[in-house]
Amino acid sequence: MFTTLAAQALLVVALPGGLLLWNVHTSSQRLMAVRDREHLDIFAALASASATAGKPFAQVIDELDTRDPMILGGRTAIVAPDGRLLAGPTTTPMLLERPVTVNGREVAKVRIVRPPRLTDGDRELLRDHYLGIAAVLFGMFALLLLAAYWIAGRWSRPQIQMLHASQEVIEGADDIYIDETAPRETVATMRNLRRIASRFGRIETARRTWLVMIAEELRDPIQRFGERLSMVNERLAGDTELQAELEADQLRLSRMAEDLHAVALADLGRLPLRFADVDPRALIHNAIWSHGKMAQAAGVSLETSNLPPFTIIVKWDAERIEQLFGALIENSMRYVPRGGRIVLGLESQRDAWRLIIDDNAPGVDVALAQQLFEPFYRADAQNTPGGSGLSLATARAIVEGHHGRIEAGNSPIGGLRITVVLPSAPPAV
Repeated sequence: MFTTLAAQALLVVALPGGLLLWNVHTSSQRLMAVRDREHLDIFAALASASATAGKPFAQVIDELDTRDPMILGGRTAIVAPDGRLLAGPTTTPMLLERPVTVNGREVAKVRIVRPPRLTDGDRELLRDHYLGIAAVLFGMFALLLLAAYWIAGRWSRPQIQMLHASQEVIEGADDIYIDETAPRETVATMRNLRRIASRFGRIETARRTWLVMIAEELRDPIQRFGERLSMVNERLAGDTELQAELEADQLRLSRMAEDLHAVALADLGRLPLRFADVDPRALIHNAIWSHGKMAQAAGVSLETSNLPPFTIIVKWDAERIEQLFGALIENSMRYVPRGGRIVLGLESQRDAWRLIIDDNAPGVDVALAQQLFEPFYRADAQNTPGGSGLSLATARAIVEGHHGRIEAGNSPIGGLRITVVLPSAPPAV
């Protein structure tokens, strides 16, 4: 805002300043024209007296150049009534003329044939005028700038306060600061923002608490369901297909509850992590082994690529990282067709490690890639076989708990690539 007001102040000063300078210039031109007329009248009378005395016109011009060199000197000529030059410089153009008479009869004309010249006095006068105008304009501009700065500060201060208040609301603050000395409308708006933030905070806290409570309530019955399922399997010893389906459903429910619990705790900032020295290569092999039967049943190949040939020691939560791998593998298996591939890789990156999971599923729109990590989001909800939409949200919660980052993009083998970058150890607190 200050820039706009400063530009307007400059315009306000420049327009009258230009008019003042133009007025000084035209006034000086008019003054010199009046002065030329007065001096020419005097010279015409002297030329008439000299002609009556029989003095040559050339001598009259020479005396004029000596007597009045700064005003008429070198600018005046004497011509005959028919326009013929009698003395002085060329008569073109004619700026002003007066008759030269002898005994009441016009015998010649005196003409000013060159533009006026500034005398030293004229220059000093104009310099004083220009300096005075410049001083006045500079003072006006300085005052206008100060006024613009004051107005901009007074106008923008409440806007900045509201901007900061809205940022606090976005960041989840439920009690924002209000400057009661601000304008009445601004104070009222900030109070409304504080009420909105307070209500939003209560709703958000309740939502997160409900998620944790629901997740925790689901874990116990699912665990008991698994225990009773083993008793049911003894009675269904002959129906292996039904047993496999029941076990798969129980495993899916158990993992869903664990994923929901992890996402809810991460949302509250209370995801428990137990950091210890582990080998990520071993975690990858464990994840492939634990999902081998599921992949074999789905006709999907679980592979490794670019694994370092030596032992690696990092400080991660092994249980959570295995949950991370499980979530990513299960997410890919829901989309990879029979005969497809899921490839797990591990690459070094300075003080961190890059975990890469590629598949050759149909792929994903890069513009929507980050939405995949939102809870319950599925790229194609109608055609997705099973799944709750929690796998990638769980993966993001675990990654952020390890102070890493997770990204989605197109895989070089045709499907989706999930890239996880984790530091070798958690940052020191």
